[in-house]
Amino acid sequence: MKANSDKSKQSNKATRHVLAGVLCGASVLSLVLSLVMPPISQAIANDAQTVSTEETVTVDSSSESADVDNTTNGDAERQDNNDVKNDEASGDAGAASLLSDDAGVEDAVQPADDSANDEGDIALAVEDADGYTQINTAQDLYDYLQNDKKTGKFRLNADVECASDITLGAGEVTLDLNGHKIKHNGTESGRNNMPMFNVPAGATLTIEDLNPGVDSECKQDFDKFGNLATLDYDGNGTPNKLTYYVTKSTPNGTATTETLYKHEVSISGAIVGTAAHSTMKLINVCGGTFNLQSGVLTTNQDANVRHLIYADNGSTVNMSGGYVCGAFMGRDGAGAGIHVEGSTLDEGSTLEISGGVIAGNYAPSGGGVYARNSTVHMVGGIISGNGTNNSQSGFGAGICAENSNVAITDGHITNNKYQHYDDSHKGNGCHGGGGIAAFNGGSLAIAGGYITGNYSAEAGGGVYAGAWNSALSGFTFSGGTIASNVAQNSEGGGIRISAPTVGVFEVPKGSHAYITNNTTNTTNDWGGGGVFVQGSSEQGIKSASLNIYNALITNNHANGFGGGFAACPTGKTAITDTNGIAVFGNTDGKPDGSYNRSGGTHEKTDDKDWLPNNKGGEITEDFIKAGHQDLFLVRDSANAESLPYIAAVTGQMLGGGAANWSGTIDNAPTSIGKYEGAQAKYMIGLKSEPILEDKDAATAAASLFITGNRSNIHGGGIMTNGDVIAGSTTQVSVYPKMKFSGTKALTGRKLKKGEFKFQLLKQNKITKENGEISLTVPSFDKDKDGKLKLELNGCTKVRDDDGVTNDDSGNFVYDLGRLNSAGTNVYYLVEDPGSVEDRVPGVDYDNTIYKIELTTTTENRPVLDINYTYYLVTKVRVTNLKNNEVKTFTPNNGSDVSIKITDGNTDKTFTNAYNPKGSWTPQVTKRVDGGEMQRFKFELYTKDSRGVEHLCDTPQFTDKGTGSEATVKFTDQVIFGPLGVNGEATFTYYIRECPASEGDGTKHEGYTNDTKSFKVVVTATDNGDGTLKCTPVYYEVDANDNVSANSTPNPTFTNTYSTSLPLSGMSGVTLTYLAGAAVLCAAAAWMHIRRKANAKGGKRRE
Repeated sequence: MKANSDKSKQSNKATRHVLAGVLCGASVLSLVLSLVMPPISQAIANDAQTVSTEETVTVDSSSESADVDNTTNGDAERQDNNDVKNDEASGDAGAASLLSDDAGVEDAVQPADDSANDEGDIALAVEDADGYTQINTAQDLYDYLQNDKKTGKFRLNADVECASDITLGAGEVTLDLNGHKIKHNGTESGRNNMPMFNVPAGATLTIEDLNPGVDSECKQDFDKFGNLATLDYDGNGTPNKLTYYVTKSTPNGTATTETLYKHEVSISGAIVGTAAHSTMKLINVCGGTFNLQSGVLTTNQDANVRHLIYADNGSTVNMSGGYVCGAFMGRDGAGAGIHVEGSTLDEGSTLEISGGVIAGNYAPSGGGVYARNSTVHMVGGIISGNGTNNSQSGFGAGICAENSNVAITDGHITNNKYQHYDDSHKGNGCHGGGGIAAFNGGSLAIAGGYITGNYSAEAGGGVYAGAWNSALSGFTFSGGTIASNVAQNSEGGGIRISAPTVGVFEVPKGSHAYITNNTTNTTNDWGGGGVFVQGSSEQGIKSASLNIYNALITNNHANGFGGGFAACPTGKTAITDTNGIAVFGNTDGKPDGSYNRSGGTHEKTDDKDWLPNNKGGEITEDFIKAGHQDLFLVRDSANAESLPYIAAVTGQMLGGGAANWSGTIDNAPTSIGKYEGAQAKYMIGLKSEPILEDKDAATAAASLFITGNRSNIHGGGIMTNGDVIAGSTTQVSVYPKMKFSGTKALTGRKLKKGEFKFQLLKQNKITKENGEISLTVPSFDKDKDGKLKLELNGCTKVRDDDGVTNDDSGNFVYDLGRLNSAGTNVYYLVEDPGSVEDRVPGVDYDNTIYKIELTTTTENRPVLDINYTYYLVTKVRVTNLKNNEVKTFTPNNGSDVSIKITDGNTDKTFTNAYNPKGSWTPQVTKRVDGGEMQRFKFELYTKDSRGVEHLCDTPQFTDKGTGSEATVKFTDQVIFGPLGVNGEATFTYYIRECPASEGDGTKHEGYTNDTKSFKVVVTATDNGDGTLKCTPVYYEVDANDNVSANSTPNPTFTNTYSTSLPLSGMSGVTLTYLAGAAVLCAAAAWMHIRRKANAKGGKRRE
């Protein structure tokens, strides 16, 4: 051991020596590196810096060279570039500065000789670098264009004043105003009112301003309608700023939101009319073509023109930019901004608007644009803030068109204002058109764009389509937005359709168009916030009519009646198939609960309150209390029975869902189901309450949204005293209100709402292979589990798989909806147990089948050009196929039939039984004291009210030789419900051990049987799912039938086993046991002593 220790010490010592050596070496190496590395690093850094500096110098030299080349190339490119716009201003400034040098004008117009010029000099020439010929004076303008009839491109280099006109020659002339103005008074040498330019056939004049002013935009918070454009002028009366407004509309689901924007334009290049009281045509297009691409056409302050642009004889005006603004033409004529006309529509002129702004022009009609026998295409641009004269009647502040074809696909017609109204027009609406008016032939087609924020002091805030007895040949609305327009004193906030114009509103599926947030504030006429359709009672003049498709009319309001749709005395309305409209969610009335009424003009007082002796109108308290928010119609009820039907409404709406109409028809309470319909002779007030699913379907199917409109009287969305047809069909089938009602009964527990389903099955005809025809009849069978199963046997469910369900009281109603043909139709009413998963647990279903035979006839009732075929029920025969009982009903009203079906014995239709069940397992413990288990017998039994016992199961026996304890288990005991009102009940059983019997093999020598028994109280609780929870509690009963008050958790029968032995023998056994016990105790004590001794010695012996 010592030698090993010494070796270890030596080894440790050697290890310490090695470690010390390594540490010394590392220290030395570190010292060396610290002395050597800095100089080396510095040298490397110096070399890198030197190389970097050399490379940088080389690159910089190269960059400078490249920059010079690029500059040269850029200058050359600009000199040759014909598309320069902003750079030309600086170029023209350079030319002007050269003109101020010693070089004269003659030198300035000499052709440039680039080779003779020194580097950097610009030679003066007739043409600018981009090919425009310079015009420096009015004389230049006349020389080039009037005298020499030159064509090509010309650029104005200074403001000029002109007096006489210029007639262009054949060919194309482009004039760049270049930020300058041509001021023209049109008077010279006794000639007055001369145009600035005449553009005859074969000539084309294009006006542009390649140095235009700036058009800035900012949002405004004031009224979004009727904001007229204005001009600001300098000290000489020359316009220097245009202010106009645009009401922009943004879709948001079924609605739109409008926002007003103010535009301020600094006027730069312009052609300005300067003569007061002038009737000049500033630009006179007489057979040629005029293009306005940029620049401004306008007048001086207090100056007048007849028209800023006038075109006739098949001329063409193309406006793609620029501004036509500030013209006032006085009391005569039309179209202060642009006037296009022709002798006939085929020979008329054409106005194409794709850009630019027409603003702040005033005329009796067509302040912005007037067209007669011409064509107007608007695919862009803005017509804003134009007005009619406020002192005289007219039409169309933005656009007025007579016998012209007007098509609008894009752009804004906004904030224009028809200004005149006086009381002589009260109740007529005979003038108007804030945005556009078109009448006296021709067509108006709106397929896009925005007609927003326009105002009419009379009728037609946005659109005035047709005039009285001066109809359009066609009026269509297939796209775009008509929003936030106002008619102040008459009908049609958004659109007015005048008699006898026919309007068609059909927006292609997949597209969306909007008539939204328009208002009529009339206190006299009938209303029409979104749309008004004019009627006629004059001989020979038809009412206006509207055909409307795929439209959703919702969230509109009227301070009178009919927030969604209203019609007054001369109107007729037909709401037909699912391609028509959906009207729901509209409101009417004022906050105080009252309703505004019309002013009674033209003796239309039918919307007044009813008074005795026909001294009032038709509105009763019952009508007011019933629904009228969505649909309202009224006319005089005198001689009502002889009146034709003026309105028809069907229950199926756009999207295929049920409108669920309720309210009054001809002052009688009514409701209209999905396949039903109703016609009125003088009065309708209805409210629609579709379910959410059907609302969503209507919204998805709609392509035209008429929402958010307001009327101070009636018809927030649409008001008509003309004719309105919603939908595309000419044949409508209207089915009777055919309702089958019944009552479901359930025994055993309380019925729950919606627990049971009922089906109406239609009988069908089946043709067999041999040609024989059989009629289908349903039946009931049982499935593999013995449950009732419905077999259709070729019948079809009227409502697919939906059926109807019971209410809290067990009642159900089946709305038949539609009949398939006249004659006899057969149906079957059954309870549908459904699939196994659908069935109510614990319920036994009724298998009664009712056969229902309907005898029907038809009646035709036309409204407008639509034939409504009404199916009427004349007899109903009901047969209970279980007991063959027959009942026959004869309805008083064949269009409204309701039949209560019962089983014939009670007032119930179907009766089900609730029979829940549960089980428990009776068991006890058998024990033997002093011996082994033998065969013992046990019985389970009950007692009736008389105390008579009834065995519940076969007796159970224990097996011999299974130890001293065994479990005795009986067969599960099943308890059946129902359990009563509280769903709980108790059941009592008994278990006993039978006396020993040799016959049973239960008598054994030395065994004594237990004489007690057990009473078992089982509490059954209904789980509500067809099962019972069974809880047993055991009580001991002694031999004298005394029942213990306390239950026992482990019921046990105990038998004893004993044998007889001699006393001495018994004592010997006892002594033997004691001796054995003593020996064991001694052995245990000896072992304990040995353990303690070993512990004290501290060693363990191996």
